[in-house]
Amino acid sequence: MKKDLNYYLNLPYTISVKKLKDGDYYAEYTDAVLTKNTLMAGWGKNEMEAINDLKEAFSCFVESALKDGDFIPEPNDKSVRVNICLPRSLLNAIDKVTKNRSKFLSEAANMKLAKI
Repeated sequence: MKKDLNYYLNLPYTISVKKLKDGDYYAEYTDAVLTKNTLMAGWGKNEMEAINDLKEAFSCFVESALKDGDFIPEPNDKSVRVNICLPRSLLNAIDKVTKNRSKFLSEAANMKLAKI
C-alpha cells in the first residue's frame, strides 16, 4: 500500500476537543507519538469547526512531510489484555525461549497473520 496523503488522512488518530472559557473550541490529537513530534491544533466556534481546522493543519503537515521525506507518525495500536488457556507444555516451551510471554505470543500472532 502506498503511503500517500489519503493513507495518512484516513488513519484512526485520536482527537480531543475542549471547550474554552471564551466559548470557542480547541481540538488536538491525543496520540502520544503524533503530539510529541508535531505541534498542531484546531480552533473553532463549535466542535466541528475545531476538528476541521485541526484536520486541515494535519493535511498541510502531511503534504509537507511527504514532499520533504520526513517521518510521519502513525497512531499507536493500544494493547488489550486477554485471558487464554494454553497447555502447560506449550507455556513451558515458550518460557524456555523468552521472558515475555505476551510479547512472544503477540509477535507469533502477527507473523501468522502476515502470511494470510
